[in-house]
Amino acid sequence: MKIVWHGHSCFWIESRGVKLLIDPYPDVDDDKIGDVDYILITHEHSDHYGKVELLSRLRDAEVIGPRPVCTMAEEEGVKRIREVRAGETLDLDGVTVRTLLVEHPSSQYPMAYLIKGDRNLLHTGDTYPTPLLRNLGERIDILLVPISGRSTANEMEAAQIIEDLRPRITIPMHYGTYSEGDPEKLRKILMENRIFTLLKVLRPLEEFEV
Repeated sequence: MKIVWHGHSCFWIESRGVKLLIDPYPDVDDDKIGDVDYILITHEHSDHYGKVELLSRLRDAEVIGPRPVCTMAEEEGVKRIREVRAGETLDLDGVTVRTLLVEHPSSQYPMAYLIKGDRNLLHTGDTYPTPLLRNLGERIDILLVPISGRSTANEMEAAQIIEDLRPRITIPMHYGTYSEGDPEKLRKILMENRIFTLLKVLRPLEEFEV
């Protein structure tokens, strides 16, 4: 599985030859994003929906998201749209995606995506610690978790999510573009509380393969 962080909550992921893009925010450099088969949107806020119309058109990619996202995409003239609800399981050309409801009160329908390909990767979207994640009951190899504390988990709350899910690898997100957040503060909290995970802090456009 190849992972590229494009800043904020935007990730490009390749697994089993399928190329996914998650949450392309308004200021993402679309010229730096390669081929895309599917664009997954966690919720309708502009810092996650951002460049959906442009990238779906330029990459001929199908847009997948909850109803508020699909409504926005339809209004912008996006042609290939798939509406999903929490609890669904999708087969995207051999990669399985499970949709999960998360805790982001300012969104109409906040969603996380559990991507099961070469590895099990969970992109939480914007969320706080919630029993919806704690009771997931899935092995998580790679966790993408917010740390900014701006309408979503801060470092301490991210540590709680990590403790609940026990991922092998954790990549912090949702910081450094529109809001503050300190991966090293998260690392310190994890060490102090003996919460074991490999914390992988990515630089923008850095490729990570696992």
